[in-house]
Amino acid sequence: MATYDLHILQPSEFEEITRDLLQKEWNCFIESFTSGRDGGIDLRCASNKGGKAIIQAKRYKDYKSLLANLKGEVDKVRRLNPERYYVSTSVGLTPANKEEIKQLFTPYIIDVADIFGNDDLNNLLGRHCDIEKQYYKLWLTSTNVLDNIIHKAPVLWSDFELEDIKANISTYVMNDSFDNARQILFNHNYVIISGIPGIGKTTLARMLIYDYLANGFEEFINISGDIDTAAKLFKRDKKQIFFFDDFLGASVFEDGGTGFAQKLLTFIRQIKTDKSKAFILTTREYILAEARTHYEKMRTENIEMAKCILDVGAYTRAVKAKILYNHMANAQLPQEYIVQFLKNRNYNLIINHHNYNPRVIETYIDKGLWKSTDSANFMSQFKHLLSHPFLVWEIAFEKLPNECKYALLILATMGELVTLEDWKAAYNYFCINATPEITLSYDDITWNKVVKLLHDCFIRTQRKQEWIIVTTYNPSVRDFLITYIGQNTNIQRSLIQYSLFPDQLTYAFTEAEANNYNLPDYFRRNYSSLDINNIPYLLAKFNAFLIEQPKSCKIRKISNGLAKSSFDAATFIKQFLDCFPKLFRIQSTQIKSYLIKLITTGNSENFAERICIVNAIDFSEDQTTLTSILTKLSEEDIPLDEYVSFIDLLNASNNASIINDCFIEDLEEAMILDMDSSINNEAECAQQKEIYEEIAKSLPDGISLDRAFAHLDEIEASLPDEPDYYDEDYYRESRGAYEAEDTQIDRMMQSLRN
Repeated sequence: MATYDLHILQPSEFEEITRDLLQKEWNCFIESFTSGRDGGIDLRCASNKGGKAIIQAKRYKDYKSLLANLKGEVDKVRRLNPERYYVSTSVGLTPANKEEIKQLFTPYIIDVADIFGNDDLNNLLGRHCDIEKQYYKLWLTSTNVLDNIIHKAPVLWSDFELEDIKANISTYVMNDSFDNARQILFNHNYVIISGIPGIGKTTLARMLIYDYLANGFEEFINISGDIDTAAKLFKRDKKQIFFFDDFLGASVFEDGGTGFAQKLLTFIRQIKTDKSKAFILTTREYILAEARTHYEKMRTENIEMAKCILDVGAYTRAVKAKILYNHMANAQLPQEYIVQFLKNRNYNLIINHHNYNPRVIETYIDKGLWKSTDSANFMSQFKHLLSHPFLVWEIAFEKLPNECKYALLILATMGELVTLEDWKAAYNYFCINATPEITLSYDDITWNKVVKLLHDCFIRTQRKQEWIIVTTYNPSVRDFLITYIGQNTNIQRSLIQYSLFPDQLTYAFTEAEANNYNLPDYFRRNYSSLDINNIPYLLAKFNAFLIEQPKSCKIRKISNGLAKSSFDAATFIKQFLDCFPKLFRIQSTQIKSYLIKLITTGNSENFAERICIVNAIDFSEDQTTLTSILTKLSEEDIPLDEYVSFIDLLNASNNASIINDCFIEDLEEAMILDMDSSINNEAECAQQKEIYEEIAKSLPDGISLDRAFAHLDEIEASLPDEPDYYDEDYYRESRGAYEAEDTQIDRMMQSLRN
C-alpha cells in the first residue's frame, strides 16, 4: 500500500478528498457547502436513522494542534446536535488518540471507527484507486514515490532536492499544458517548453521529470550549460531523463560556442530513436527565435516540431484560482492579511486581472515582498504589481539588442493593432531621423532579425485579410513598455520627436493629471505621463502633423473584419484634446482660425469630435463667432446620436434660439428615418424609445416631438407578438455552471481562514 503524506494537500483539497473517499466507501451523496464560516459543518450526509451526520475535515501537522482545534469545536457540535459526528484528519492517530477524540464528542461519535486518521485514509485510497488518480500531487509525494525518486542515481542533482520537489508539487496545479507536454515527450522523446517569462516553464519541466522518475526511469541528469556532459553520461542500458533549463541562455541568447548547435542536434537525434531516454529543454520564446537566426542548422532541422508553448491564456479561471490559493496557503500569511484577501472576494481582483502571471504571484507571496506593506494595503500592492510587472519583463527587455528595444518602444506608441508594414515604416523613420543621436541599424536583414527575436515573447503576429497584424504578446508587455517610457525622459522625447504617425502622440502619452482620472482600472488606459521638458517637442510635432496630414496607423475593428483608418484632422485633434486637455486649451488660441475652419467644413462622421473641439475653445470674448459656428453646424445632417450633446452645447452657450421650427423638423425627420430602418421587434423598439426620450428631455421647455413619437406609437402597435424564447431550464443550467465554479472558488479561498 502506498503511504501518502496527506498534509501536502491544502485545506480545501483535504476536505475534497475526504468527501470523495467517504462518498465512495459509503455509496452515498455527501453535501459540500458554499463559502463563509461553516458553523462546525464541513460536510454533511444522511445518517442510518434518517437524521443528519456531520463530517469535519481537519488538516493539521501534529496531534497536539489537532486536539487543540477539536476542543474548540465541542460546543458547536452540541448546538448542532447531529445524529452522528465524524472526524477526518491528516494526522496519524494512535488508538489512545482516537479514544481521546471520541470522549470529547460523546455521544455524537459513536465508535472510534468514526475517526479517520492518516492511516485510515491511506487505506481507503488503496481501496479506491480511481480517487487516488485524481489527486496527482498526493500520489507524486507519497513516501514510496519520493524514496524511489531520491534514491535513483542523482547525477548532477543540484537544485533538485527533496524539499524543492515538495515545494514544487505543493503549489503546482494540474492543467492541460502538462498532458500536452507529456504527450509531445512520449511521441518524440524530447520536448522544448517555451513561453514568456514567469509562465511556469521550469515548474512544468520539473513535474514531467518527477512523473518519469516515479514511473520507471532510473536516472536523472541535469545539464548545466555543457551538452558534452550529457553525451558522456548517455547510457544505452539505463532509462535516463535529461533536463536542460534555459538551454539557449537565461535572459538573452547566449552562443554555446563552436559546434554547439551540431552537438545539440546530434544529441536530440540520439534521443529521438531511443524510448529509454527523455530530454526536456526550456527556453524563452524570443531567445529560441534568436537562436534560429544564429544557428542555420537549427532552422533546417526543425527541432520545434516538439515544442510546447505555455500560454497564460490556456489557464482556466479555476486553474488560476487554484494556483493563487496554493501560494497563499503555503505562505502561511498572518491572519490580518488573509482577512484582506478574503474581504469582498478581493481574490477575484487577482484571478481576473488581465496581467495574471504565476511568477508575479510567486514573487509577491513566496518571496516575501508582501512583508514590505501593511495588511490594509496588501491587496492594492498585489494588484499594483500585476498592473506594473517590471519584475517579469525588465531583465528580459534590458538584455535585448538596442534595435529590438526601440522597435518595441515604437510599437507601444502605435496602437493595439498595427500592421507589420506600418511598424517597419515607423521604425525606419525613427532610425533615420534619430541619427546620430541614437545609432540603430535599419536594413531589411536587421529588421527581419528584430521581428524573429521578439516573436512569441514580446509580440504576436497574425495574418488578417491583406495584412500581417502585430500586437504585444499580452497586455502586461505594453504596460511594462509604457511605464518604461514614462521613466525615461530622453526616450520619451525621441519617440515623440521622431514619430511617423499622428497616432503615436495620442496612444501612449498624456498629461500627468489626465492619467489619474478617478475611474475604475478597467475603464482606464495605461499612458506615459508627459515630462514637462518634452512639451515643446510634443507641440511642434502636433502642429507638423496638422500641416502634413500624414497617414494614420490605426486599425479599426468592424463588423466583417478590420479596416485601416485614414487621417482625419478633427479626430486627431479630439484625441489630442483627450490626452492633453490643458495643453490643447493653450495651443488652441494659436491655431484658432485653423480650428474654426475645421469645425465648419467637416462631415457627419466627425461631428462628435468637432462638437468636443468647440467646447474646448475659449469663445468668451467672441460670442458672435461661436453663434455663427453653431448655426452652421445646425444646418448639417447631424447624426441622431449626437443631437443631445449638440443641444446641450446650444443651451450652455445661450444659443437655444437656434432650435427653431426648421431644426425640429430636421430632427423629427432623422428620428422617423431611424425608426423605419432600425426597429423590427419589441426589444429594438424599447431601446430606440429610450434614445428618443433622452433627446426630447434635452430640448428647451415648450418644444415637443409629437410627430416623431406618434410615428413611434404606430410602429409599436404594428409589431407582431413575439414568442417567449426564455428557456428557464437552459438559463438555470448555464447560470448554475458559472455559479458552481464561483462557489468552488469561494469555498476553497475561505478555507484559508484559521
